[in-house]
This record gives sequence, C-alpha cells and structure tokens, in this order.
Amino acid sequence: MTTRIPILGLLALFPASLSAQTASPTAPPTASPTAPVPPVTYTVVLSAWEKTVTLPAEAGPYYRIALGTPATGWVESVEADAGSRVKKGDLLAAINAPELVAARDARAEEARAAAQKTHHAKAMLASAEATVRASESEFSRLRDLAGSGTVTSKARDEAEARFEATKARVEEARAGIAAAEAESLAAAARATEAGAALAYTRILAPYDGLVVSRRAELGDFLDGGAKGADLFTFEQTDPLRVRLYVPEHAAALTKAGQAVILRLGGQEFAAEVARVSGSLDPVTRTVTAEIDLKGTGLLPGTFGSATMPLAKLDSAALVPLTAVRTGADASRFLVVLEGETQKNVPVTLHTTEGTKAVLTGDLVAGMTVLLP
Repeated sequence: MTTRIPILGLLALFPASLSAQTASPTAPPTASPTAPVPPVTYTVVLSAWEKTVTLPAEAGPYYRIALGTPATGWVESVEADAGSRVKKGDLLAAINAPELVAARDARAEEARAAAQKTHHAKAMLASAEATVRASESEFSRLRDLAGSGTVTSKARDEAEARFEATKARVEEARAGIAAAEAESLAAAARATEAGAALAYTRILAPYDGLVVSRRAELGDFLDGGAKGADLFTFEQTDPLRVRLYVPEHAAALTKAGQAVILRLGGQEFAAEVARVSGSLDPVTRTVTAEIDLKGTGLLPGTFGSATMPLAKLDSAALVPLTAVRTGADASRFLVVLEGETQKNVPVTLHTTEGTKAVLTGDLVAGMTVLLP
C-alpha cells in the first residue's frame, strides 16, 4: 500500500536554512587590500681592511754545494769533517798530484828559457845598432873624401854597402826580439796555467759555512772523475733562505720588500720578501718568494708558516656582492636610498671575500644600500 505525503509536509522535512540558501545565494566576501613589500637594504659600515695569506714556509741553506777537485792524485790530508764550521778560505783537504807538480816545473823552466832568449835578442839588437852607427860614420867620412878626390869612389861604395848591411842586421835583430817576446809570453802563459792547476789540489771553503758531509778518505786515489767532484757537501747557514710558494690568486700581489711574519722553530720573526721569481710554475701554479733570514740560529730544513699581507685599505666597505651593479660602460655603482629617492654611487671593487665585495668610493658610514 503506497503512502502519499502532501507537498506541504514534504517541505517541512528540510531545514529552513537550506530553503533560505536555495532561495538566496550568499554574496562572495570582499578581498582586503595587499600590503606593500618593503625593499631589502643593507647599511654601509666602513672600516680598515687587510687581505693576508698564510703559507707553509721552509728555511733552507742560503747556498748548498758539492766541493771537490778535477785533479788526479791521492788525498794527502783531510782537515774538516761533517759538522765542522769553517771560515772562507779554510783548507778542507789537500791532494798530492805529482803530475801537476812536474808540469808546473817544466812550464816554469820553459818560461825562464824563453825570457833568456828575449834578453839575448835585445843584446843582439844593441850590438847591431852600435855597428850601424859606426858604419854610418865611416860611410859619411868616405863620401866626403871621395867628393874631394882623396879616396876612390870604390872605397865610398864599399862603405855604403857595409852601412846598408848593418841596417839590415838591425831590422833582423828587431824581428828576433819580437819573436822572442811572443815566445816568452806564450811560455809564461803555459807556466801560469800549470801553476793554476795546482790550485785544484787544495780544497778551500768558498765562504763561511758548515760541512754537512764528508766523503774524502785519507789516501783515496782520485782519477779526475765523478768521485773527486763530490768530496764534501757544504752549506752557508747564515743567512737562511726561506722559501714560500705563493698560489696564483695571490701571486700578482706579492712583491719584493713586502712585510712577512714568519713562524719557524717555535719563534716568530718580522721579515720582508727579498725576491720573487715572477713566473708561475706550470705544474704547481705558484710563484716562489724568498726571504733572507739572518742570525736566528735555526737549522736548515726547519718548517713553519708565513703570514703575508697582500693588500691594505684604510677605509673600505664590505657589502653583499649582489648589491654591486655594473653600468653600460663597465663602471660599478651601488643604488643608495636617501629618504624616498634613489641615487647611484660609483664604487671601486677591489676583491671579494665569499659573498661580500670589498669596495671603496663615495661611501659614507650608515648609507642605506638597495639590494636587488
């Protein structure tokens, strides 16, 4: 059996609110106005700025050389050992080289003989010059007598011939002197060379320093080869030569005369750069800077560090790198807020530190910089 509900009763089953919604839809809410976004700014702070770099430092000998001799002979004496501190010119070892002594004596004798020959040639010239003067006098006398008819023209001609002959002997004597002097000079040069070769038989300290190692043994025979070339290792230990290997980013800022703080062997030293290689090593991409360190007592081979200022500004600003704008002409500037207005302030960019730019220019502490 089907139950029929009257329309009025059906309407009574729904809430009044639904009926109201169906009859009159709700109006959309009114949107609130958007608040303005404040600009992002940065306040300029001025202060002194210095860029430094700290690098490993190695103190080595100022000079380090191998001392030896090209002479052939026996080690006759050894005057220094490893650890010996010696002065310039001190004898380290002596070599007995009989062949060099014999060559020196022979060349010296040749030089003496050549000098004697020169002396004899000069005596011959003096005699020839005396003869030519006598023959010239005789010729003049006979020429005058022949003119007066006292002597025959034959006697005059014979006197003239003798005069010419003596003049020729003078020229020969002068040539003999020139040859003898040339020979004497050559002999003297050979004697000097032979004497100088004996200098190789005495191994001397080239400067004040330290004998680091000794390989010369008393009685060793040296044949003029490699063995004789390396009998001592010798170092100059004061001053020390401190080397720094400066990376590429700091190489252009490293100059001779630059101040450096060295920390070596538990000590600190104020020094300055003595020289810079001026060329990047193609493998390490570094330049070598050297410091001369005197009177420290440190041992060669001491390691430490060096702190070196590369650049310094009395007054600079560090601002976010993004605040630096670039103009069409490649100039750099900051956009600064002054009240409600903006203006461009030219700046010079020196370098960057992370996300900050190091700037100088027409900057005043407290300026408000507009960031993009």
